[in-house]
Amino acid sequence: MSTAGPNRLDRRLSTCEVGDVWSGADAQGRPMTVAQLNELASADDRWRSAFRAASEALGAAEDDGLPIAGSDHDAERPWVACPEVPGSGGAAEIFTVLGQQLRPAFAGETALSVRTEPDPPTVPFQPVTPGSVAAAQPTATHPVPIQPVATHPVAAHPVSAQPISGHPVSGRPLSGRPTSGPPTSGLPSFGNPISVVPISGGSPAYRQSGVGPRPDRLLLLIVALVSLLVGAAIGAAVVTVGSDGDKASPQPSSAPVTYTDAQLLLPATPPARPGLDPAPDGTWPDDWPKFPWGKPEVQDVTGLPGLGFDFRMPTGWTCELAEKAEAAVHYRCGLWEGTTLTAGGDLTVRTCVAVCDDTARTALRQREEAWGLRWTSGTSLRSWADTAELDGQAVYGLVYVGFWRTVPEGVLDREVVLRMTAPVAAADDVKKVADSIRDRTYSQ
Repeated sequence: MSTAGPNRLDRRLSTCEVGDVWSGADAQGRPMTVAQLNELASADDRWRSAFRAASEALGAAEDDGLPIAGSDHDAERPWVACPEVPGSGGAAEIFTVLGQQLRPAFAGETALSVRTEPDPPTVPFQPVTPGSVAAAQPTATHPVPIQPVATHPVAAHPVSAQPISGHPVSGRPLSGRPTSGPPTSGLPSFGNPISVVPISGGSPAYRQSGVGPRPDRLLLLIVALVSLLVGAAIGAAVVTVGSDGDKASPQPSSAPVTYTDAQLLLPATPPARPGLDPAPDGTWPDDWPKFPWGKPEVQDVTGLPGLGFDFRMPTGWTCELAEKAEAAVHYRCGLWEGTTLTAGGDLTVRTCVAVCDDTARTALRQREEAWGLRWTSGTSLRSWADTAELDGQAVYGLVYVGFWRTVPEGVLDREVVLRMTAPVAAADDVKKVADSIRDRTYSQ
């Protein structure tokens, strides 16, 4: 059963380039409609920000605003749930005011259906140039009942061009915050952007119900999006102007950075036993053990150079640097007897390509040795496989591949790979380490 937070997703009602509308119920069984971004749009911070702006603006409308029962804009796939109210278009209104044309889903389709990848979404707006700020500012004089959704620049793709040297793999963008400029997210711009002017009179080909968004809601959304754009432009100007206000600082190159297999610590030859294509759906096992807090048998691993995150492992385990390169680092962690690991294995972090989309993530996963097991995967953002027998021996083995963001509001730019083995009696130790690393790097 698929869910969005506490809401059960029963049947897909409609779909568009950037997401879906579902019919379902909350934890108390009350009927809900749920708008949810698809995977491609969720990987683009511009669409995440636009989705948040639309839902918050509609929810804050003073006169008969869109009723919103719950939302999670920081989830792996952001969602908004609305109760089924007569006379309301429900959660579908969010996509409508974003200029999306909803298409009816296939009759009888459920949340467990396997569906093909949607067409790439269009970007929600174009980068703002200084000349366009003046034109946008008068619009912002209308009263806005909510705070601007975002006043910082849209996240850029932070990629370090320096070797690893005791710091996380990624570098920091200028001024310590993501910067704005054309195009900054590292993702391609598909199709024509949506204009921040009222949507023209023609109605979309399909709506969730007969009631569409009213003009006051459209105006509210427009003001919110203009505020977002103006904030991005101001942030870009701050980065561009030097301390004396006259000279422009050097601008970071927008050209994607590429690395060789050696710089990414990728094996020179294909894996002997790569993982099989993943099952269409899968959730992280709820019954896997977790480390208890404040117990002497647990230690926190912090500050490993180049790793970029902290995690937990059993007391008595240690990590040793195996190799490092310009865009990757490899540790061997576990319980050692001399120079031999009796439990544990490899922990690798590497830079993903500039556009770390589903295709790129799948290609990286296929480069990993996985003992010929079938991957389990809810999405391509994380995949894992485990077994209690390797090469005819009673040995527990687990491999986990996940993708995460170095900057919380940035794009996906890092891959983490965990591959460990242990005697079956110590399998829980490996599962706990995997759960800890997944918890610290899981991309929402």
